[in-house]
Amino acid sequence: MCPYCKSHDGKPCAVGEKPNGRLACACGRHSWPNSGAFLETCRLMSLTVTRTVHDWTQSY
Repeated sequence: MCPYCKSHDGKPCAVGEKPNGRLACACGRHSWPNSGAFLETCRLMSLTVTRTVHDWTQSY
């Protein structure tokens, strides 16, 4: 599933490999040069937490 796209018509946006080796989402808005870059994007997106107090950045 594309980490950037929301669901389209109730279906998640799938990611597939093109003949040249690039990965691209089904809607065509996002692409990655290889699987390593795609996995790194997924990892970074899973670390992003919004509207939360981060104790390690806040001073008391």
